[in-house]
Amino acid sequence: MMTKVNTLGLFSGGGGLDLGFSAAGFHLVLSSDIDTYSCKTLEQNQVKKPYLNRHPVLCQDIRSFSRAVLKEQIGHCSIDVIIGGPPCQAFSVFGRRKGLADPRGNLIFEYARIIGEIKPEAFVFENVTGLKSIHNGSLYHDLLKTLSLDGEYTISDHEYELAEFGIPQFRRRLFFIGTRSGKQIPKMRATHSDIHKTLLDNYMPFCTVDSALFGLPDPTTDWKKMPPLNSHVGRKHSKRIIQRYQSLAYGERDPKTRINKLNPGRPSFTIIVGSDAGGGKGHVHPYSPREVTPRESARLQTFPDWWNFHGTGRHVIRQVGNAVPPLFAGILASYVGQKVFGLQREPSRDALIDILGLDFLKHGNQGSIQPQNTF
Repeated sequence: MMTKVNTLGLFSGGGGLDLGFSAAGFHLVLSSDIDTYSCKTLEQNQVKKPYLNRHPVLCQDIRSFSRAVLKEQIGHCSIDVIIGGPPCQAFSVFGRRKGLADPRGNLIFEYARIIGEIKPEAFVFENVTGLKSIHNGSLYHDLLKTLSLDGEYTISDHEYELAEFGIPQFRRRLFFIGTRSGKQIPKMRATHSDIHKTLLDNYMPFCTVDSALFGLPDPTTDWKKMPPLNSHVGRKHSKRIIQRYQSLAYGERDPKTRINKLNPGRPSFTIIVGSDAGGGKGHVHPYSPREVTPRESARLQTFPDWWNFHGTGRHVIRQVGNAVPPLFAGILASYVGQKVFGLQREPSRDALIDILGLDFLKHGNQGSIQPQNTF
């Protein structure tokens, strides 16, 4: 049984980090985000599993957050670790890369401010790898210095390709782990790879689109009707778009919508959010001439089917696309628990799949997701 590690979730969004850390045994005492849809998502799901721990969800601007506000919400409860991923659009290679010229870019320093006020034993900070190159790398080095709080925290920063940890999606992300104890945290060893490397070095094969989407019924196209599976609602396509999607080869990009057709035997392309004005289209389904639904994108992000997202359309896809895949969050949390807090027992990936309820991932590369109408 894991020793209680009190955890504060900032920029919690649709709940990827919070869910994964909870599944790994961390004790969430408060979650926070500015988006009302995300906050509703966090509130409505925390009652579903005992390990999620009923806790306050604070829906407010992070710039108004402080130690005093935290005390109002949870009293004198101490915080052992802070987790969160400030908005990444300001640094993403998919965006305009405005960096600190974008107000969202400044929120990473709000995260550092809160660490300085609360002084947890450790923190975990997630962002896009584009953060390392914006402003010719100066922002990255400034951030490392800021997060260290003049040497109070030792920072370990690692770049991970999440597909190499059994996530059915190619998604490269940057993670900072800060410790007050002075511990340097080594990089986790990858566990999954392509077939060639699997044969050579005893890696597990990549988790595929076919596995992630296994057993899903055909989606509806009407958000006004309650679908049998939350957010499994597709876009209505014109005949011309359907014909274009039918003609695409696996991995090929549609020239108009600029999205790719998924290869069922490979991990998905990165799930993206879109802009503030909307967007956030899913990729093209590998077998049906349509874009994947938000629920299918959620599966590719390793959200379990019981995790319901509040809202419709772009509100859901923004929550899904911004998230850290819960399965990877759980893997990382288990590692942090061992390396930072000295916890001897850590849930394995297979155990986390059971805890999260990701039964569809147990199919591996077997079976087919070609149209099925039953769960």
